[in-house]
Amino acid sequence: QQERQGLIEANFPAGYIDEQPMCTKCSDNGYIGSTMCSCLMELCRQEQSRALSQLSCGAADFADFRLDYYDDRHDPNIGTSPRALMEKNLKRCHQFADNISSGNLLLNGGTGLGKTFLSACIAKAVAEKGYSVEYQPAGRLFSVLEKNRFNPTEESQIQAEKFLTSDLLIIDDLGTELPGNFVTAALYNLLNERLLAGKAMIVSTNLLIGEIATRYSPQIASRLQGSFTVLPFVGKDIRLLKNSYTF
Repeated sequence: QQERQGLIEANFPAGYIDEQPMCTKCSDNGYIGSTMCSCLMELCRQEQSRALSQLSCGAADFADFRLDYYDDRHDPNIGTSPRALMEKNLKRCHQFADNISSGNLLLNGGTGLGKTFLSACIAKAVAEKGYSVEYQPAGRLFSVLEKNRFNPTEESQIQAEKFLTSDLLIIDDLGTELPGNFVTAALYNLLNERLLAGKAMIVSTNLLIGEIATRYSPQIASRLQGSFTVLPFVGKDIRLLKNSYTF
């Protein structure tokens, strides 16, 4: 009572020292009934954005994707110029970020052509809309799945479940992981279960469809070719171009 009287005399409101919830909608419970409150959704979005920035290209943004790194001269091998093809790919990635139910994407092409960067741009845009996104380099993804299969922990079980249930799964650099029977079986099961559940996916790889069939299996290649929109990435290694511009 003395403390309260002192606060009043110091022109503070009477309930100043009473604990007040930061969110008046849910009283800091995080849920209103069984529905997640907007305050918790925002915290989840911030945490997911932080995790994505560590795994991918940091604060990747579509506005930073530069088409001028791609040659604008006609290439008879692709029937157009690399720049025109990449402009088309950029537009399709934008469309996917706006609507992840528009179909899965398979980004394939050589090293340093922008596959990882555009994947990260999509991940950021989709996460900001409130969707759950799992962005995983292929090596780490299969490492988690292998651990969960042969030496499971609570952490590996939670992570493996996210691979199946997230709104969007991005597998980056498929083909850089160590090959083997487990990887082939795990990839087949992951693709199959997410396709059956109607969950969106993006796969980036340096491998062509024929090489995927040889490295993994014809069944996996068939699923990727039949259930994904293939976006071929062409041009010169952007990392090398950037280095050459600095001298």
